[in-house]
Amino acid sequence: MSKTDYVIAGAGVAGIEAAAAIRARDPDGRIMVVGEEPHPFYARIRLGELIDGRVGVERLILKKDEWYRDNSIDLRTGVRVEGFDTKAAVADLSDGARVQYDRLLLAVGARPFMPPFPGSDLPGVRTLRTIDDALKIKSLAADARAAVVIGGGLLGLEAAVSLVNSGLDVTVVDVSRWLLPRQVDPKGGGVVQGILEGMGLHFRIDAKVGSIEGRGRVESVELAGGESLSASLVLVAAGIRPEVGPARDSGIEVDRGIKVDDRLTTSAHGVFAAGDCAQHRGRVYGIWPASEAQGRIAGAVMAGEKASYEGTIPLNTLKIAGVAVFSIGDIDPENTGDTETLQSGHVYRRLTRDEKGRLKGAVLVGDIKERRRIIAAVGEGKPYPEKG
Repeated sequence: MSKTDYVIAGAGVAGIEAAAAIRARDPDGRIMVVGEEPHPFYARIRLGELIDGRVGVERLILKKDEWYRDNSIDLRTGVRVEGFDTKAAVADLSDGARVQYDRLLLAVGARPFMPPFPGSDLPGVRTLRTIDDALKIKSLAADARAAVVIGGGLLGLEAAVSLVNSGLDVTVVDVSRWLLPRQVDPKGGGVVQGILEGMGLHFRIDAKVGSIEGRGRVESVELAGGESLSASLVLVAAGIRPEVGPARDSGIEVDRGIKVDDRLTTSAHGVFAAGDCAQHRGRVYGIWPASEAQGRIAGAVMAGEKASYEGTIPLNTLKIAGVAVFSIGDIDPENTGDTETLQSGHVYRRLTRDEKGRLKGAVLVGDIKERRRIIAAVGEGKPYPEKG
């Protein structure tokens, strides 16, 4: 059995930020990062660019081999932590190795959610979470004419644009009343939809999938309202579910995610959690900025620093088919408070203020040059634009 000071389960943004934070504070500690995928840390938000061939796999890799070598980090790809004994402080790896640790970070991320549609197991029905997923979808798209994307969030829209770029006729189906419901308000979602329709995408909004049909492989998506959408490729982008299995099986307290306190510690001594698998103050964020911050703070605490995570203001800066979208804070999609909107063609701006006139949220579509000033105003609790 080998001995390692720090074991990090997960080679995504949370795990790598933690490894960097540990090394900055502990130059001599032994760090092992275990990643289930065969690829090292990469830009997951750019997976759509693999589908239509805009980039190759190497362009997505964010930390090259020399970074791990220069920082004396033992990276194990294609390996996962299958279980761990919190009393003995031992982790069992899928390659048969057993590793004793002083500190363990669970940054194991999340799994794509596949709703229980009849026919969801047909060949040609896919989810998108990894590089290998994207490469498989690219291969399937080469022989497809029409595709249906189930889900009108960021991942679904980016993938839909990539499939259109690949020459497919693409329809996006979403159960929500507007696109990007986590990032923008209904009017902002309508602006985005209009832009994407101009690029050739079709939409069925506020629509439910009844079943996926086909003889031997997928042939159509049947909507609950009776409409049939022809498809030889179906991409389900219906959200994610935190990976809590190994933690739960080891007796660590879980809910929707692995429960952590402000120091990112779990209910087990010496075990931490960060990223898409972690639940902090009842919330699972599922966004890159929160995973980045949690990983950085977890690493600092693991290395002995007094640090705490106070939460992340929801902030998204997106680019879908060249269309810039930005949102921050409370966007008040149901218009329950003080809001100000302005639209000119495909440029949209919405500001949300509290009862004292302080900016608490914003949505920008098409033109995001105000982004930095808005971030500062929301973070500092100031009016925007300032009077005078």
